[in-house]
This record gives sequence, C-alpha cells and structure tokens, in this order.
Amino acid sequence: METKGFIKRGLFITTCLLLQTNAFGQDSLTVNVEPDTLNLDLSQAITIALDQNPTIRVAGMEIEKANYAKKESVANLFPSISATASYQRTIEKQTMSMAGQSMKIGSDNSWAAGFSAQLPLINVPLWQSIKLTSEAVMEKVEKSRGSKISQVSSVISAYYAVLNAQDSYEVLQKSLNTANENLRITKKRFENGQTSEYDVIQAEVQVRNIQPTLLSCKNGIELAKMQLRVLTNLPADLPIEVKGKLSDYVNDDYRGMMMEELDSSLVDNPNMRLLEVSTTLLERQLKLQKANWYPTLGAQFVYQWTSLNDDFKFADYEWNPYSTLSLSLAWPIFQGGSRIYKQKQAQIALDEMEYTKEDTRRKLLMQLESCVDNLNVAAENIRSTKEAMALAEKALSITQKRYEVGAGSSLELTSAENALTQSSLAYYQAIYNYIIAKNGVDEVLGNAYGQYVQQ
Repeated sequence: METKGFIKRGLFITTCLLLQTNAFGQDSLTVNVEPDTLNLDLSQAITIALDQNPTIRVAGMEIEKANYAKKESVANLFPSISATASYQRTIEKQTMSMAGQSMKIGSDNSWAAGFSAQLPLINVPLWQSIKLTSEAVMEKVEKSRGSKISQVSSVISAYYAVLNAQDSYEVLQKSLNTANENLRITKKRFENGQTSEYDVIQAEVQVRNIQPTLLSCKNGIELAKMQLRVLTNLPADLPIEVKGKLSDYVNDDYRGMMMEELDSSLVDNPNMRLLEVSTTLLERQLKLQKANWYPTLGAQFVYQWTSLNDDFKFADYEWNPYSTLSLSLAWPIFQGGSRIYKQKQAQIALDEMEYTKEDTRRKLLMQLESCVDNLNVAAENIRSTKEAMALAEKALSITQKRYEVGAGSSLELTSAENALTQSSLAYYQAIYNYIIAKNGVDEVLGNAYGQYVQQ
C-alpha cells in the first residue's frame, strides 16, 4: 500500500511539473515573438517617410491653418450682426426750469434691446489684408514642398547608405571566406612539408585582420538601418530589409554631367521658390501699409426697442421700436508719423529680400557645381575601379593556382587578396558617391521628386 501511495504521489507531482513547464513554455513563446521583417524598396521607403514623418505632417497642418486665416480675413467682408441690450438707472433726474417753475424730466429706468448690423463698403486695408493672407497660404505651401524635397533626398541618401554597407559587408565576407580557404590550404601544405610555419602564421593573421573589419561593417549596417528607421518614423525594434544591391540602381554608362546642361535659373529650387513667394508677401505688406492712407466707408443698420418707466412691472411695459441706417466715412489724417515709418520698414525688408535672393542663388549655383564635379569624379572612379576589380580577380585566381602548385609565396597570395578587397570596396564606394552626387544635383534643381511631392 505504501508503494502504491508513493507511486500515485510521484505521478501527481510529475503531471504538475509537466503542466507548469508547458505553461511557462507557452508564456515564453508569447513574449519572444519577433515582429515580421519589413522589406523595403526605395519607393516604399519614400512613401512611408512622407506619410509618417512628423515634419511633413506639421507642414500640412500649417497649410490648413493658413487657409483658415484666409477665410477669417474674407469673413470680414460680410456684414457683422450682433444683438444688444442695455439697462440704465437714473440716480438724479434732470431738472428743467421755466417761468419760475421747475420740473424733473425723465424716468427712473431706461431699457433698450435690439440688433445692429455693420457692413464695410470701401475698405482698402481690408482688401489688401485678404490678398496678404492668400500669399501667406502660398508661403506655407512652398515650405511644405521644400520639406518634402529635403525629406525625399535624406531618405535616398539613407537608403543607399544601407546598400553600400551591405555590399561592403558582402565583399568582406567573401574576403574572409577566401582567407579561410587559403589558411586551410596552407595548413595542409605545412603538414606535407611543402611550406614553412611562417606561412601558416601569416595566413592566420590575414584571417584575424579581416574579422574586426567585418564586425565593424555589420555594425555599420545596423546604424544605417537605424537612420532609415528614424527618417521613415518606423519603430526602432522593427526589423527591416533593404532590397537590391548598390550596383542595381545605376546605369552601366555612369554618364557625367556638364553645368551647361542644367537649368542655372533654379526656378524649381525650393529655397528660391520660397524666396520668390516671400518677396510677393513683402510687396503685399508694403501695399497694405500704403492702404492705411485711404479712407474707409461703412454702413450700419440698427433696430431697437426702448422702454422708459419708474417701476419694475415688466408686464405693463410699453416697448417702442425705432431703427436707423447710417453711413460712416473715416479718413485718417495724422497719426504721429507711424504710417510713414511702417511703410519705410516694409520697403527696407523688400530691399533686403533682393540681396538675400541674389546671395542664395549664388550659393546654390556653387553647391550645384560642386555636386556636378563630385558626380563626374565618381563616374570616372567607377570605370577605373571596375577595371581594377576585374584585374584583381584575375590576379588572385592566378596567384591561388601558383600557390597551390608551390610556385607562389604566401606573401603574393595575401597581397592579391588585399588588392581584390580594396578594389571591390572602392568600386561600391564610387557607385555610392555617384548616387549621392546625383541626388544632390536633383535636390538643388528641385524638379526630380515630383511623383512623391505631389502625392
């Protein structure tokens, strides 16, 4: 009986432990679920960035706010209607004396209630103010466009930075695999007495030297992806994969550019367009200051009911209606010279804007020329590094065969490996520099991202 009881208790404890382990395992699986990997191409990354970026959203809200400000100004053209009510208590009535007799006139209580309407008929400052708010809307629109262009350019740079890091990692990984294979061959030859221990050590050092660079490059991929997540406003813990390779996004000709081929007027540059709108805005402000010299004409209509009495018996009150229609003309003649000074300030601000536009255009042309020079240099580097990479691959293949048959040294093999690695890294870096320079040209010209900016 004791044995049966011991067996039953053992089975019960074992069952409880199994159930507990299963429960903990399910909880562990629930907690450690990894989010799905998001595969991104360039178009998707730009679309997400423009849709989710807070700066772009704020720019859109600024446009909406400016539109409401414009509607507010237009609303001043419509009549304003208000209801009025007043009560007046007479403390001391007026006394009128005539022919030695005096009498008090008036009532203790005076009540009035009604409606009034005002309509501006001629108001030049108001008209100019409405046009000013319209220009303010255009300024917000141009700011939003400039923010989108800058955002698109930043996403393109970050996207290709990820591709550059990934391709560089692949080059280093191939170099590490080649170095490991050479180390295996060297050890085998050392065991057969065909080479010295120095060659084995040198081959192992070559492997050890590549590993830290490979780890650093892997960390660079994560940093580049982090930057892309920031620009696209994606969660920091969301794994993303960038599609393609760096060499897939550039034409084979890698054509250079000449400044004469580009539009040097910069009419589509976001900064220049914003300055043009700002100039129009300042011109409108100057007209507004000049409009303050013009007279204003307005109409007013009043309809009221009044009641005069000496008690508070509201049911017995007699209400007498009356109405008026009036025109009012106001012509400001002298205000201490404030209008003159405001007008001079607006004129100076307009003159300053001309100098700002000229200086900005000059700096943008210098930036454009620098991007074109970088693009031409990168295009030339792509052609030369591509040829160097092909030659380095051929040299490594020959050196490996010579080393296998004992005709070559380990030093030659190491040099050939390093030459191929450096030429491959230089090739991808040249492609990246070409894309970034081309992106810089497009950003300065401001007309290459229309399919995204107009969404």
